[in-house]
Amino acid sequence: MAAGKGGGAWKVAYADFVTAMMAFFLVMWICGQDQKIRKAVSEYFGDPMALKQGMSKSPFRSGALFEDTLRTGTVPQAESVAMGRGRSSYSMQRAASRATKLVSDWLHSDEKLFEYWQGAARAEREAVPVAGPESKHVNAARDVAVAQLAQRLRAEIRQSFPAEMPPLYTQLMEEAMCVVNWREIAEDLLPQ
Repeated sequence: MAAGKGGGAWKVAYADFVTAMMAFFLVMWICGQDQKIRKAVSEYFGDPMALKQGMSKSPFRSGALFEDTLRTGTVPQAESVAMGRGRSSYSMQRAASRATKLVSDWLHSDEKLFEYWQGAARAEREAVPVAGPESKHVNAARDVAVAQLAQRLRAEIRQSFPAEMPPLYTQLMEEAMCVVNWREIAEDLLPQ
């Protein structure tokens, strides 16, 4: 039998193998993403045609650039995500907090205020000495700087409350301050 007259069954087996490898690497890539992306992918495959979208009482947010784009799924907790800014956090994220997003958006909306806090973040990072070049020492120093910056953020914003507030308003403001994830905001401000 000549080499050219052989069967083509190997091509089918090879195509199946390549497809399986592509699926494997896609799953591995998804597993490496943060929790919000994994949840969005999971919800997409749970309702790829957005059929359940009509049952929701809240307005639909697709996350698409253009509103007339084909809607194929929802972005989970779209209101809690700061649109247009990414975040590379190392800490465990708590449940999404609207108060955290509001404080973060407020810091990013005012250019002078944002530059002030970025300078404060750099100063906090430079104030913490690094014991050695190993990554665990660098991460430990970064964690200390994040904790100090988070504490400073909370204290300075707390000091800006009006002094003549009724006790009820003061208690409500204190309660709102407890809901804010100051560490998340500090990580967002601290340079990598």
